[in-house]
Amino acid sequence: MSLTHRVVRHNKRLRESRYSPYVKGTAFTKMEEKQKEEAVQLGVELSLFVAEAMFLLSDDIRSVSLFCFWILRRAGNGDYRGPAVGRVSRVIQYVFATYIKPKKRVYHDGGKSIQCQLIGTFQKNFIFGMRGLAHIVSILKIGGLVKPSVLEHYNQELKKLEENLRSVRDVSEANGFSRELIEFNILHLWKSLFETTPLKMSPDKTIMIELFG
Repeated sequence: MSLTHRVVRHNKRLRESRYSPYVKGTAFTKMEEKQKEEAVQLGVELSLFVAEAMFLLSDDIRSVSLFCFWILRRAGNGDYRGPAVGRVSRVIQYVFATYIKPKKRVYHDGGKSIQCQLIGTFQKNFIFGMRGLAHIVSILKIGGLVKPSVLEHYNQELKKLEENLRSVRDVSEANGFSRELIEFNILHLWKSLFETTPLKMSPDKTIMIELFG
């Protein structure tokens, strides 16, 4: 065997390992970005559901206040400045100040909205939505990945909430709810969720006093 032949033979490229650090890192980064995009969309969806519930209850300001207090304190564990719950809080403040407060509705049916009982049947869906989203965001914030099964389960539960609200959408829309308009005005909040310099989620004290005072 000639020396030239041996050189050519040993000059063949080695097969690239499918477990190379570069390939693995690229796949991880792509999955991470995909999950962050999904988390942003889930945050928008949950915020819209909370806003829609507020419109459902808007025949009675007190009922709106109690619902929002419950959402933030019980379902959201009072994490007003957290990346997920804090953004839902900002959406609540925006919807209340822009759409609910100007109505100045009086109390009905002994100080309760006629939709209170209906919203009560959605409680477990809202609890799961708030706490589940906070959990997903917390994992992504520290550079981890969320198990696909967790995201799938969360999406399924969110669809249940959507179905429940859809059954009374004619009422919320009659009270002024516009999904497209509100989504347009809150999207920037969630787009900044994973930015290097995130928005501060400090609540507006004036609005919070009016809402819960």
